[in-house]
Amino acid sequence: MKNNITIKGRKVSELLMWLYITVVLVGLPLFVTNAYYNINVDKYYYYCGACVLLIPILILKALERPSVKGFFKNLSAAEIALLIFWVIAGLSTLLSDFVFESFWGNEGRFSGLFLMTIYVIAYFAISRCYSPNPVCVYAGVLAGCLVFAFGVTDYLSMDIFGFKKEILQEQIHKFMSTVGNINFYSSYAGLITGAAAAIYAACRGKWESVAWFFFMTISFLGVAVGNSDSAYLGLGAVFGFLPLYLFKDRQGVRRYLMMISSLLLALAIYKVCAVRYAEVVMEPSGFNRAIVNMGFFYKACIGFWIITAAVYGIDYKLHRQTEELGKKAKRAWAVFLLLAAAGVGGILIDANLLGHGDRYASIRDMVVFNDHWGTNRGFAWRKAIENYMEFPLIRKILGYGPETFGIISFFHDLAESAAFSGELFDNVHNEYLQFLITIGPIATGAYIVFLALSVRDMLKCHCSPYIIGMGFAVFGYGIQALVNINQPASTPIMWTFLGMGIAECRRHHLILQIEEESDRIDE
Repeated sequence: MKNNITIKGRKVSELLMWLYITVVLVGLPLFVTNAYYNINVDKYYYYCGACVLLIPILILKALERPSVKGFFKNLSAAEIALLIFWVIAGLSTLLSDFVFESFWGNEGRFSGLFLMTIYVIAYFAISRCYSPNPVCVYAGVLAGCLVFAFGVTDYLSMDIFGFKKEILQEQIHKFMSTVGNINFYSSYAGLITGAAAAIYAACRGKWESVAWFFFMTISFLGVAVGNSDSAYLGLGAVFGFLPLYLFKDRQGVRRYLMMISSLLLALAIYKVCAVRYAEVVMEPSGFNRAIVNMGFFYKACIGFWIITAAVYGIDYKLHRQTEELGKKAKRAWAVFLLLAAAGVGGILIDANLLGHGDRYASIRDMVVFNDHWGTNRGFAWRKAIENYMEFPLIRKILGYGPETFGIISFFHDLAESAAFSGELFDNVHNEYLQFLITIGPIATGAYIVFLALSVRDMLKCHCSPYIIGMGFAVFGYGIQALVNINQPASTPIMWTFLGMGIAECRRHHLILQIEEESDRIDE
């Protein structure tokens, strides 16, 4: 017998889940107590507090379906990988020399076993209890637009809320909006932008398309002012692989062209600000520097808008708006991706192995790998790998426990780090390498498998543009994680999107099963 507690036809668990998701997606990025002082701590406690809402949700769900056997029976391959990741992280913590630090993650960004466990619980709760609701997605992206609007004012050194009054001048551009650290801001911006761009590309309603075009453009501008290549890395992955979904008809092609046009518009606005207000804005770096130094960029932007408008006009005049393209366009794009990957690989080989880095001028810092690459990430990665190779066998398998890299660095690299940069790295600045060092290769592999299979499942399910949005948001996060940190400012957003996307997939598959059973009975 099912015990469904309802309010006007809605399950209480369903209403509470919508509340929880809104509290996380809207509240977490906007929550600030004391400007940028202890902002990471604020985000951590806020998220942990929000997750208290999961307790009544899980209790109500257990009353509806009290079978533990049924829960494990319905596990996907991705979820089995997730549980392997979590179990090994737990074992790594129990066998660590730093059990307390490993559990709480207090020597890093709080991404210890405790927060990992919350992520896992939240994922299963959302994926089993969330009933798809576009309002939750709209609310999360609108909150993102507020964060980006504030980010623009910060970029222009307006400091409208006075968050930077007591920050040292040399650190003033290291923090942005209500997220804090500029790398965390860029990670968050990449998530929201991936979702907004993919939803815009996949949705078909007129006014819905207008709304998501607006959200997407604001998000692109938010990425640009972040001045961090990590966000562009995730965004590049979204732009690179989205055509494999879109190029099934001419409408998908038009949407992709409009996405590029929107991005170019945002970058043009950024360039105007970077040139006109150079004395007050953050100095451009990496990809942004290349854009600012590109003399023909404005012409290219105008030219691409003309091409986009022409394609829209021709398709409208010839009544080809929804013309199917078959598989040829997707295959052509796949070939293009392979050629592009080969080209990038060739540049990296030429710049590093053959020593021709000076050929690449403004992008030299991005393609030449050394200790200074990626704001000293090259040094952190090198030392991490060197330390790992010196670990005893048990530590090579299980690591020293989650979020213990800072402790390891203190004992192994203190003198060299001080001589190199004057600071000690407490994080590898590569989420996967961080996991390899702290919880070992098996857990790291399981985590990668979990993300990869989850994204695959979401992108294979074509029933809703919101699933596509969540899938590409997580995909973009997974790519930018190659150069970024697992932390409580943006990572909970990824886990929330992931749970929402899988929940909608599960709902779709359940409907298909019911329909198949109904057809079988009718026969």
